[in-house]
Amino acid sequence: MRKLALIFLLVFATSKVAQADTRSSAFSFNDPGVRASAMGGAFSALGGQPSAMYWNPATLYFQDHRSFEASYASLYGLGLAQRTQVILGWKSVIEEPRFRNDRVVVRADRRTGPAYSVGIQSLFLDLDEDSYSEIALGGGAAWGYGDRLAFGMSLRALFVNSDLDNVFANGYDLGLGLAWSLSDRERIAVSAPHLVSRIFWKFDSTERLPQTATVGWSRQWNFGLLTTADIEFREDEASPYRFAVGGEWWAFPDRLALRGGYRVIRGGLEDINKPTFGAGVHFGRVGFDYSFRLGPELLGDTHRLGVLADF
Repeated sequence: MRKLALIFLLVFATSKVAQADTRSSAFSFNDPGVRASAMGGAFSALGGQPSAMYWNPATLYFQDHRSFEASYASLYGLGLAQRTQVILGWKSVIEEPRFRNDRVVVRADRRTGPAYSVGIQSLFLDLDEDSYSEIALGGGAAWGYGDRLAFGMSLRALFVNSDLDNVFANGYDLGLGLAWSLSDRERIAVSAPHLVSRIFWKFDSTERLPQTATVGWSRQWNFGLLTTADIEFREDEASPYRFAVGGEWWAFPDRLALRGGYRVIRGGLEDINKPTFGAGVHFGRVGFDYSFRLGPELLGDTHRLGVLADF
C-alpha cells in the first residue's frame, strides 16, 4: 500500500504537464534542514544557519560565521525516495577602525555585514523501471539595517526529469523575506518563499509553485530553552494551510540539544496533525543532528540525518 501511494505521487507530479500556468505539485517544501524538521517546521523567524535560505532568506543575516550544512533522508521509510541537501553559508565581516587610548584599533563587526548562502537540493524516486528526480540549485543573500532589521532574497534554478513518458522541465523560483529582532532574545519574521516562479515543461506547458506567506516568531528563554512558531497561508485557502510550533533545549550547553515540535498541515494525500522529535550533538565546531517525523498514514515515517560544521 505504501509503495502504491508513492507511485501515485510520482504519477501526480508528472500528470499535469498538459495544463497551462497551473500550480505545480513538484518541489514540495518538505521541511528542509534537520534542525527545522525536528522542531515541527517552525523555522521562518529563527534561521542563523545556511538552510535558512529555504525558510526565510532574511534570517541568513543573523549568522555570524561560515558554515557547511548537509543532510540526508529516506522519505517515509520505504527506501525508494531519497532527499539530500548541501549548503554553504558565510557572513561578510565588516572591520571598523576605532580610537582607543590614542591608538587606532580595528574591530571586526560580525553582526551587521551582509550574509550569503549557496546550495543544492535533490529528490530521487526509484520505482522499479521508472524514476523521478528534482534538483534545485541556487543561493540566498541577506542585508540589514544595524543588527535588528534584515531583508533577504533567494533564487533557485529548478530541474525535473522523469522516465515516465520521458517528461522533463526546468524553471526558476524567487523568494523574499523580512526579519526584525525585537530584542536580543526575540524575533518576528515574514517570508514569501515562492513569490515568483515558473516551471517550463516539455510539451510547451507552464506551471508555477503555489504562492505562500509565512509569519514566524522565535524567543530565546533562560536555561538554554528556545521556542518558535509559524503560521503559513496559501493562495486560494481561506484558513491557514500550515501551523507549526517547536522548541529546543540545550540540556548540556554547546553539547547536547533536545528538540520537538508539532505541525498541522491541511492538504496533500491527507491532513497531518502530528508531533516531531530530534536531537543534536556538537563537538567543538562540528555538530550532528537527527530528526524523526511522523508521516501520512498511507506512507510512513521519515528519519533525517545531518551535519553542520562551522569554520
